[in-house]
Amino acid sequence: MNEPMRILHIVGAMYPGGMENFIMNLYEKIDRERFQFDFVVHLRKENDYIDQIEKMGGRVYVLPRLTRNPIKNLTRLYQLIQSNNYRVVIRHTANALIVPQLLAAKMAGAKTVCHSHSEQDSMKFLHFIGRLLMKSGVDKRLACSERAGIWMYGKRDFTIIHNAIDLSKYMYNQQKAEKIKKEFQIQDKHIYGHIGNLVEVKNHLFLLEVFRKISEKDDKAVLFFVGEGELRDRIEEKIEELKLKDKVILTGVRYDVDYIMSAIEVIIFPSIFEGLPLTLIEAQIAGIPMVISDSIAKEVEVTEGLVYRNSLQDKEIQWAKTAMDIREQKKNRDCQKELIQKAGYDIEQLVEWYSGFLQDLLEKSTKRKINGKA
Repeated sequence: MNEPMRILHIVGAMYPGGMENFIMNLYEKIDRERFQFDFVVHLRKENDYIDQIEKMGGRVYVLPRLTRNPIKNLTRLYQLIQSNNYRVVIRHTANALIVPQLLAAKMAGAKTVCHSHSEQDSMKFLHFIGRLLMKSGVDKRLACSERAGIWMYGKRDFTIIHNAIDLSKYMYNQQKAEKIKKEFQIQDKHIYGHIGNLVEVKNHLFLLEVFRKISEKDDKAVLFFVGEGELRDRIEEKIEELKLKDKVILTGVRYDVDYIMSAIEVIIFPSIFEGLPLTLIEAQIAGIPMVISDSIAKEVEVTEGLVYRNSLQDKEIQWAKTAMDIREQKKNRDCQKELIQKAGYDIEQLVEWYSGFLQDLLEKSTKRKINGKA
């Protein structure tokens, strides 16, 4: 039997988050007898996906961070691609600072793909400098949304790749909900939630102020924070400050988010900016109503009657009122499957497209080598 073709993905770290979850959803479903995914990361973290990747046959290489040791990073990346004959290299990113890696991959003979996963980044000046080099460094341009594509590529053409999901996994399941409620002893509570890394852009401190307003009106309210990150200590301090310790549940990283989503009644998501949050698509599959910030891309709304928007300029009490009102409406939890599939978020559809995309790149790479141009 022929060996699968190995595709190299470059990611900062394979720690659960929107970008990383998308890659893993795809990796789990793709035919690994045809395509095997390997990874370059600059960091290993507790509870990351690396053990799972290696069990599935993937290889993981840890290289120095590009911004801290660019010469070593680029030299080792070039050598790695050449010595393993990687013909396709895909860089997943939120900004264009990574263009030197794509140039190194191209010089090593690989077809290069940039996949934009965000529509904004704090390092704007350096991003726009990097974007000038995109033309020569990238063979194919992908983005999770239109705004993420424009942020990364400007006026150049790109293909939108929706962060597709296994629909059957995230549909509401009463048994899953009851298991979570029993685990946390919240059978009689009104359950609000947020799922995402504990980082500045997610706006958790504002969310805690919103939840304080909810808890003042509803003594049965509890809030799930699912995720981990650099702001955990500050969030814990804020919880103490607001006297919410008995009402806010910090779960850390969980690998049963589909179970937790069945238990959550309302999602509150006041992000300062986002590309297109995978969590919110998963939540719509689970039939969860949500209040989200108006900074989040319109394309996230793929169902009817579940997504409510508030401005980040609105006061906490306005956010709280919206969240409480939509919980009291008691919407059914049926999955609007046809609408979600029509919007392109079914993992089965994505796997079929992505397999063809990779095969086309591999064939073009082979032709280049035959023609002696690489």
